[in-house]
Amino acid sequence: MKSSILRVLPVGLALAPVGILFGVLAEQAHWSAAGVFLLSAIGFTGSGQFAFLAFSQQGAASTGMLAIFLVILSMNLRYIPMSLSASQPLKISAPWKLLLAHCLADESYATERNTDDLKSRVVIRMGIFLFWIASTVAGCALASFLPDSVSNVLTGLTFPVSAILFALSFMNVMHYVIDSRTRLRESGTRCVIAILICLLISVALVAIFGEKYFWIPSILLCYLVLTKYGKHRVNE
Repeated sequence: MKSSILRVLPVGLALAPVGILFGVLAEQAHWSAAGVFLLSAIGFTGSGQFAFLAFSQQGAASTGMLAIFLVILSMNLRYIPMSLSASQPLKISAPWKLLLAHCLADESYATERNTDDLKSRVVIRMGIFLFWIASTVAGCALASFLPDSVSNVLTGLTFPVSAILFALSFMNVMHYVIDSRTRLRESGTRCVIAILICLLISVALVAIFGEKYFWIPSILLCYLVLTKYGKHRVNE
């Protein structure tokens, strides 16, 4: 558990400025702290929350709730295969799987390792979940005390999120490859091949669909490739 906490802390601290930024922007849009808390706890999607905030400022009635729902759903479809793959090793009842799936984020998915037990996964997911909620509510509470100059500077804190995810994913993939190679050389080689196949799939889909629309089919196909690899490994 100590190792899981140590992995969660830097990720949570890196996400905190983004959560604070959302809280500040929500307060400027006249959201209450309770509303921010409920949206962060029920929605728990950084990109989706920023999108919903933008739609609400433009007027949800003019856009249509169904259209808003479909837009946010399309932005977060990746969580379906992510939740399915992350739930496979969990030997718990369906309601608990649903709860842990709700608490799954890009950051927790990238932080978890295939060797993590149930307790470690709960610590990682709940830790990042609570970090996000606390930071958004804190941002809303502190917004009224911040000068306009500071609020404007906070908008520059949104760009590092993709870099954080890339670093976490790269470290997790390297750990997975090294761990596999030490246990079984053939398994490690197949793991590298599977990762290269996923990389080629992603590059090809970027060329076909463009950078805005490639990620949904890319996630689905990469999930199928990695799931097939995992089945081969279990059979051995």
